[in-house]
Amino acid sequence: MARQVGIGLIGLDHWYTAFGILEETSKGAGVKLVAIADGSQKRLSEVKAKYETDYVTGDYKDVIADPRVELVCSLGNTRDNVGVVRRALRAGKHVACVKPMARTLRQADSLIELAESKGCVLWSFDQLGRGRTQSRLRAMIRRGVIGQPVSFYQTMWSGLPKPWHDRTGPSWWTDAKLVPFGAWADHAIYTIDILRYLFGAEVEVVHGEIANKRYTGLKVEDYGCATLRLSNGVVAVIEDTWTAGKYHADWTKIVGTNGVIHMDQAVSGGKPVLVTRRGVKEIETEDRRSGMLAPVLTLMRRGKTKPSPARESRKNLAIAFAVYKSARTGRFVRV
Repeated sequence: MARQVGIGLIGLDHWYTAFGILEETSKGAGVKLVAIADGSQKRLSEVKAKYETDYVTGDYKDVIADPRVELVCSLGNTRDNVGVVRRALRAGKHVACVKPMARTLRQADSLIELAESKGCVLWSFDQLGRGRTQSRLRAMIRRGVIGQPVSFYQTMWSGLPKPWHDRTGPSWWTDAKLVPFGAWADHAIYTIDILRYLFGAEVEVVHGEIANKRYTGLKVEDYGCATLRLSNGVVAVIEDTWTAGKYHADWTKIVGTNGVIHMDQAVSGGKPVLVTRRGVKEIETEDRRSGMLAPVLTLMRRGKTKPSPARESRKNLAIAFAVYKSARTGRFVRV
């Protein structure tokens, strides 16, 4: 029987991701859920009733101290994540953490340096988009299927994040004391990473617009749109919003000189299609999913700790901060 990696889940604030991990660990494919820690006894009781784990606790330090836990999944709010990750790394644990991983670049740098010094994997879920579909699209782009890449467009139109799966109202995502930004980077930080991954290029210059279109009382924005210029000449436009109420939709276009790759949740269920002079063709992608923890488990097996994979997340965070600086100053900002 293959060895199972012991998982300790700390924090249920980012429940969207936490439930994905709970579902994955419940299947037992190479992983075992040892413990869950959270500050809410009500949330702990709910997940314990549905998912098998050795124990739950209100003290995350118990989970980090448990010798059976090899990988800590830190999914509390961004402010608290920094302390959890720091303690886990000091204890020699590998870590997969919430996005963004920190509220400042200085905090991110300190965690990365600690991970590298301890020989531990530190990985953030903003890199989750580097999956099978994106790998296929990247290969197509590199083969010249759409010709020379010209531009990239992405819009995600969604509502306010829920504090819990069955509740609405204020959440940590909208609390400026717990997060560094609001609607735009909440989703755009995934897109920034995908953008860099697809084109194998870095963002050089950005321009952003940030606003509150619907929820004017929030301390963080509910709308943002940014233009990013990459080192390979591709111009990207990323628009993300919480203004949609209960409805959710997103679409992406990758434009080249000889064709377009188009993904639209409302039209094609998000499946990519290729549009060229020969017509429209659905792009075949593998249905099999490798799992949310697959990237960090692979890094652990390979001993990939230096340079830390979190350096990619640090780049994503720096690009996001540059967009907000542009929005404040009204100027283009070089990254």
